[in-house]
Amino acid sequence: MSKSEQSARRMSRPHDARAMRSRDALQQAFLRLLSKRPLNEITIRDITNEAEVSYPVFFRRYAGKDELLQDIAAGEVQRLLTLTLPIFDTNAEQMSLEALCTYVSDHRLLWKQLLTGGAATAMRDEFLRIARELGLSRREHNPGLPVELASSFVVAAIFEILSWWLAQPEDYPIDNIIKFLTALVVRPAMSQIDAAAYPI
Repeated sequence: MSKSEQSARRMSRPHDARAMRSRDALQQAFLRLLSKRPLNEITIRDITNEAEVSYPVFFRRYAGKDELLQDIAAGEVQRLLTLTLPIFDTNAEQMSLEALCTYVSDHRLLWKQLLTGGAATAMRDEFLRIARELGLSRREHNPGLPVELASSFVVAAIFEILSWWLAQPEDYPIDNIIKFLTALVVRPAMSQIDAAAYPI
């Protein structure tokens, strides 16, 4: 059985209350530890001690730290998408961008780790998968632009801007990031393309 199949098998186990409590405890413990020191200095024993669960409980759910981080990443992607989708609604664009940037700023240490650490690829893939699904229902915004292309562009641009931002000093103005997202993501994605000129 491959690693990905083993991971899928663990993650598909029944979500009874006790299993969910252990999962939440492990995730929260890991996030607390990540806020204090780098990923490579955190051991699985540190995580289980912080979570107050037994060492074997960790391996009933995860194969290692990377898998735990990927699970956290998937949840963060879902939260960020909830904030991101309204940016393509002209009535909610500014408010949505402010909410997105505030959320990332409030969880800066976590997002810095997620975007630059072992979960970065998983985060991008998950974000892109969901963005493509949702893009299919938003084709009316720009019917001349292929959904797959637009989704890939939007996801890559958002992640590049956020990664760049998180490499800046912590007091870097959020307003600048909102302007960058508007200029480099929202406006290009919303620019109308003549469908007749580029038949799909």
